[in-house]
Amino acid sequence: MRERRRRWIMGGLLSLMGLLCTGLPGSARPGGVDLQTVIRNLQAASQRLSGLRATVVHQRVNSQLGVREPQQVGTLRFSTGGNVRRLRIDYTEPQSKTVVVNGNEAILIEPALNQAFVSTTNEIAKKTASTSLLTVLTDARQLSENFDVALEGEETLDGQPTTKLLLRPKGKSQYTRLEVWVSHQNWLPVKQVLHTRSDYTTILLSNIRLQSIPESSFKVDYSKYKVIRG
Repeated sequence: MRERRRRWIMGGLLSLMGLLCTGLPGSARPGGVDLQTVIRNLQAASQRLSGLRATVVHQRVNSQLGVREPQQVGTLRFSTGGNVRRLRIDYTEPQSKTVVVNGNEAILIEPALNQAFVSTTNEIAKKTASTSLLTVLTDARQLSENFDVALEGEETLDGQPTTKLLLRPKGKSQYTRLEVWVSHQNWLPVKQVLHTRSDYTTILLSNIRLQSIPESSFKVDYSKYKVIRG
């Protein structure tokens, strides 16, 4: 169960990392945006987004059993400095926990269990298809190659206008579909829902601040914990 949970956490956050790479500061034209406009914005994202800080909330729901896991709340830092994608989330609820993705290394530190789970994005990708989103969503050209993308319309989310996209994988994937809400204020994905055959995970970003994040922020010392490599 813990192993499955680790894979879910890492896989979901790596998919978030890919989605963050698709954001583009800009403005929406009156009357909304069409799908091609959204895709063009996504294609320029990696050149425009260098770093951000935000509050992240995500929750997994077993749709078959109707069981909701506790919401996980934390502070997210993201950077593409030096052409290396880095992600760090320091959770405060429901318990202290840190997730760091630094290039090809992925670390999950759980102080309550006195352990650190250390792996690579490549190794995790062998275990869960969700990590493929890290590369697929970084480049919008691959987006249309790997997903059937539909424009679902515009919605107001927490007072801000967004465009909702529906993505269906063309090939084999653990996900049946993905829903993504892109903010018109900063063209970042502020909400995503990842659906599998048995559950779905919702990830929300708020208090987004575009800023440079120093490389040192993604370095963690886990030597005092029991290290599990996989």
